Amino acid sequence: MKTIGRISFIWIVCMLLIGCSNALLFSHTVEPLTLNPNPTEVRESLTKARGYIIQGETPFMSTISVRLGKNGLGEVAKQEGIDTIYYADLEKWSCCLGFWRMDVVHIYGR
Repeated sequence: MKTIGRISFIWIVCMLLIGCSNALLFSHTVEPLTLNPNPTEVRESLTKARGYIIQGETPFMSTISVRLGKNGLGEVAKQEGIDTIYYADLEKWSCCLGFWRMDVVHIYGR
């Protein structure tokens, strides 16, 4: 009888982690980096640049964190030869209960 109780407890914990907290296991979102109420010119000839930061950390102790890469708007745009930035998007990836995270900045301009 004790074995059935343990199996039930493990099953309930797994269902809570997988079903209710799906974002803890894996999440992927794309959102505007800034909100601009003015109309934005969109052309097929826009140049697209991308910068990223990969971060590994312990979610319970934020003092232990490693960040690799660069995603500064000016620096990434300059590398790709973009003089005018029209808009930028932020793409976020996260998995393994937040141990691994990657932020990607997509810059559009000419």
